[in-house]
Amino acid sequence: MDSRPERRPSLREQQKRQTRATILDAAAELIGQRGFRETTIDDIAKAVGASRATLYSYFPSKDMIVREIVIEMWDRAESLYRDFGALEEWSRASIGGWVEHVVATWEHSRDRLRVQSSGLVRYDEFYLDYHHRFVTALTANAAQWQRFDDADVQTRALLLISGLELFLNTWLVRGWPADRAGAIDTITDVWCAALLVD
Repeated sequence: MDSRPERRPSLREQQKRQTRATILDAAAELIGQRGFRETTIDDIAKAVGASRATLYSYFPSKDMIVREIVIEMWDRAESLYRDFGALEEWSRASIGGWVEHVVATWEHSRDRLRVQSSGLVRYDEFYLDYHHRFVTALTANAAQWQRFDDADVQTRALLLISGLELFLNTWLVRGWPADRAGAIDTITDVWCAALLVD
């Protein structure tokens, strides 16, 4: 095993990461609120206080900015499912707490989710790969999932993921009117029923 300490990124690397993140944040806000066509590279550059050349040194096109926002959101979703997979036990309280966390994350990411749901990025190349990763993350606690046979685990996990994401997209991104506390309770009810949690 390598006992050398992990190399810290240089100040220049940290600055590049921060600039990249700032560009994505500004682009997500502008595109999420105005739309893709209505947002120009110049708008994004102005929002971050940079030149077009600086933007192009990080992203070759506006399409690539959008693609990176989408990939970032799918990675964030995988992390949320990993959080569920790390639950030590399933109870209404633990599942409800996780659902609350998911809803808060979606609320905080509305602009990015609008970009993601805009249809500007073709998901074909990574859709199934990510959903396999989501299912793997969600089902990480084998002790809890042992109440189902292997095929049923996969089906239940994918059904829960698909249903949750469709509902949250319709409610939080598209604007379906719903009471927040009631929606969280209902999602929790559905997950507890599907997972045979009393």
